[in-house]
Amino acid sequence: MRCFPIFLDVSRKKVLIIGAGAVGMRKLRAVLRAAPLSVTLVDPRLDTAAVPEAAGRDVQCRARAFHPDDLDGQDVVFVAGSDRDAGAAATALCRQRGILCNCADAPDEGDFFVPAHFYRQGLCVAVGTEGRSPALARFLREELEAVIGARFDALLVLLERLRPRLLELGLTPEADAGVFRALVRSPLAEHLQKGEEQQAETLLRGLLPAPLQARAGEYLQGLCNSPRPAPSAEQRRPGEREPTGMPAS
Repeated sequence: MRCFPIFLDVSRKKVLIIGAGAVGMRKLRAVLRAAPLSVTLVDPRLDTAAVPEAAGRDVQCRARAFHPDDLDGQDVVFVAGSDRDAGAAATALCRQRGILCNCADAPDEGDFFVPAHFYRQGLCVAVGTEGRSPALARFLREELEAVIGARFDALLVLLERLRPRLLELGLTPEADAGVFRALVRSPLAEHLQKGEEQQAETLLRGLLPAPLQARAGEYLQGLCNSPRPAPSAEQRRPGEREPTGMPAS
């Protein structure tokens, strides 16, 4: 099977999760971190008091078996229940209605896999095996998370600051891409992580187009304080989660 990798913005999507067991709750936690428009959780054994993740969020809990009407208005469905027949029926209905569906216990029947992934500040890294081996995907995610760590935290903030300023110059797309490639391939990330402000500013000034060079120090403001702690829950943007990983499923 060949899969097309995408990052899905669910902020305008309604999400249905069928099953509130261990797998379903893992899906719920992951989905809520992406700040969906709404979430509906369906399970006949659902104990709403045991779903603290739903507190203060737009989560509808339905303590009953899945019904086809649950699909009405939904954009994305996760089938994560223990009832295989009900799951197969829900997956088939999703296909008929053109609703994106992930089926935990029969991934080939669904439309997409959830890759093993982790977040680090504004960076999201995902790896998948097209459903062949979630265990290997999880292992690779752990390896990548250990290697990347906090290395690119400050660089990503800098690139976010620079992008609109660079685009305002009206350079060709090729020229814009060349500047960004030079920035990410330079030792700039290491200088920022180590708090080497002077080296970072000198390097940045040499890589920026002439109209932006004088403001190199301004763009670096607050980025050379090493080590940089991860943001608190209050400081994170809506939908951005703490720098920990999620297994494939």
